[in-house]
Amino acid sequence: MFYTNNSVPTENSTLYTAPIVLNKTMQIKYMIKDNTTTKYGIIKHEITGKNRNRTIYPTISFNGTALSLVFPENVYYTVNGKMPTNKSTLYTSPIILDKNMIVKYLIVVNDTKYTGIVKHTPCKLVKKVQARKMKHKWVKQVIRELVPA
Repeated sequence: MFYTNNSVPTENSTLYTAPIVLNKTMQIKYMIKDNTTTKYGIIKHEITGKNRNRTIYPTISFNGTALSLVFPENVYYTVNGKMPTNKSTLYTSPIILDKNMIVKYLIVVNDTKYTGIVKHTPCKLVKKVQARKMKHKWVKQVIRELVPA
């Protein structure tokens, strides 16, 4: 897996070697390539709520074939769009990110609550040709971007 924070990932992008810590509001664009296919996607993490000064964060893990969302202990989460409570699903194992999904989470540490949202969007690579005038001549430029699949 190769990934970036902003641009479309390529084989020259950062190679995944260890879990990616979602320690701030951030976006990750990824490319998973095997012998026959190339998959793209975007993972967006947003820290929500009042308590933003934290030391415990979710991570993105890749096992060679699948991406997963991994949490520390004492985490409740939902995938139905509602904000989790201490009566929501208790996290017990990695959440596989293989489709379009929104995971909202609640981390509870010493009676302090931390909340956030992780959005996963599978994408496809689109190449567009743009023409721009540069120094009295027209130049074609190929632009690569990821769009929801």
